[in-house]
Amino acid sequence: MLHRVLLLLVALFALPAIAGDIRFPGGDTPEDKRWDFVLEILTLALQKAPASDAPDRIVRLPAQMQARRIADLSSGHLDVAVAIGSRDLVRQPVIFIPVPLQRGLLGWRLLLANAEGARELAHVQSLDDLRPLRMGFVRTFADYPVMLANQLRVVDGADYQGMFKMLKAGRMDYLSRGVGEIFAEHEALHARGDNTLLIEPRLALHYRADWFFVVNPARRDLAERIGRGLDQARRDGSYERVFQQYFAPVLAQARLDQRQIIELANPDFPDLGNQIPANWWWAPEPRRSSVGEAQKPH
Repeated sequence: MLHRVLLLLVALFALPAIAGDIRFPGGDTPEDKRWDFVLEILTLALQKAPASDAPDRIVRLPAQMQARRIADLSSGHLDVAVAIGSRDLVRQPVIFIPVPLQRGLLGWRLLLANAEGARELAHVQSLDDLRPLRMGFVRTFADYPVMLANQLRVVDGADYQGMFKMLKAGRMDYLSRGVGEIFAEHEALHARGDNTLLIEPRLALHYRADWFFVVNPARRDLAERIGRGLDQARRDGSYERVFQQYFAPVLAQARLDQRQIIELANPDFPDLGNQIPANWWWAPEPRRSSVGEAQKPH
C-alpha cells in the first residue's frame, strides 16, 4: 500500500500543471496548521490580482524541507512556496517576493520545555544564562544558523515530530517555537495525552525572521500577480484583517508585553532596504523588558 502511495506522489509531481493550477507544498493534511495563514494570504493576493484566463486552484502537495522546496521550484515541479528569508535565499534561482508575510512574527519565539528544562529556564535572565541549556532544533530548519550564530547549545532533532519526542525523553531542555505555532502544537500534544511538556511562562526570544513567497522562475506572471495582490491587500486593509483573525488570539495568549525578551542577532537576514515600512514589523506595546539589542556572540 505504501509503495502505491509513493508511486502516486511521484506521478503527481511529474505531471505538468493544468492551466489555473498553482502547486504549493504544505497544507495537504488538516492536522498540520503551519501553512494555514500563508495559504490564506496567497489566496487573498491572487483574488486581489485575478488571472485573465483560467480561475486559480491551489493544489496542496506534501510539505517539504526548504532546500527541497527551492529545488522543486527551480526545476518547475512547484509554482509557489514559502521560505524563511536569508541572504542565500535571494541568490537562489527562484523569484523572491520581498514581503515578510507574518510581519516578523516568525522571529517571536516562546519556549516549550520538559519539567527539568522549565526548572532551569526559571533562572534565566540573559542570553548568557540561556547558552548552557540544550535547545532542540532540526538542522534542516532554515533558521538553524541563527542559533549557532548566537552560540546557543543546539541538540539536533531528527525531524519536526522527532524533536518533540526527544524533548519528552529528556534529551533536550527546551524547543524554540514561533508564537503562531506553539499553542496549536501544545494543544495537539495534550490531545494525544501528552501532558509532560509545558510552555515556559516568563521568557521570549526575538530575532528578525519571516516567511516570504518564492516562485518558480518560469512563472513571472504568477510572481507579478502575487506581488501586486499583496500590495493591494496591504493598502486596503484586507491583509490586516486576516492577520488579526489568525494571530490576535495567540498574541493575547502569549502576553509578549509582559515577558522578558532575549534578543538574538540574525546576521543572515536579507537586506530589504527601504521596501518595507518600519511599522510593518509587529512588536508588543509596550515592551516591558528586553535583554540586549541583537546581542553579539562572545
